[in-house]
Amino acid sequence: MHVVVVGATGNVGTSTAQALAADPKVTSVLGLARREPGLKIDKVRWERADVNDTDLVSHFRGADAGVHLSWL
Repeated sequence: MHVVVVGATGNVGTSTAQALAADPKVTSVLGLARREPGLKIDKVRWERADVNDTDLVSHFRGADAGVHLSWL
C-alpha cells in the first residue's frame, strides 16, 4: 500500500509517518510538507508542497490512501 501524508512534518505528521512505515502492509509513504525534515524514516520519501499553492493531484496518483494533517 502507498500512502500520502499531507502535513507530514508536524508532531502528528511525523508520528503518523513513523506508524505507517512500521506497518508491514505499507510499502511506501510520501510525506508532503512546506519544509523537508532532517528526519529519516524507512519507506518514507519527503517532498516539498504547500496546500496554498501546490497542485497536489500529481502527488496522489497511484496512492492507495491519503492522510490530510495540514492546516492554513
